[in-house]
Amino acid sequence: RFVVRGGERIMLDSFDCPDPAVATPQRTVSNTAVQALTLFNNQFVLKQAGLFAQRVDREYARDPVRGAYDLLFGRAPSPRERELGRQFLQANPLALYCRVLINSNEFVYVP
Repeated sequence: RFVVRGGERIMLDSFDCPDPAVATPQRTVSNTAVQALTLFNNQFVLKQAGLFAQRVDREYARDPVRGAYDLLFGRAPSPRERELGRQFLQANPLALYCRVLINSNEFVYVP
């Protein structure tokens, strides 16, 4: 990765991105609360969730839960996921729902 000296690398450092000054044969792997909080509160993630919500609203206005699952996971939501999503959207904005899905294990961890 390209590193600017003195630049902030909060997102990358939280996810074990190696220090470019040190040769490492294998990257460390961890799962910490800091990673979850970084992913949930980082300005980049907030912006992407908002942009994702705009796309879902534009392309799937009739069924935003289905649209979010189609675009993010490449699959349809289960009946339970669909119902939970609809309930969530009755009380919260679509951008927050998209932010929650971006922070789900299914999105964060690639098998």
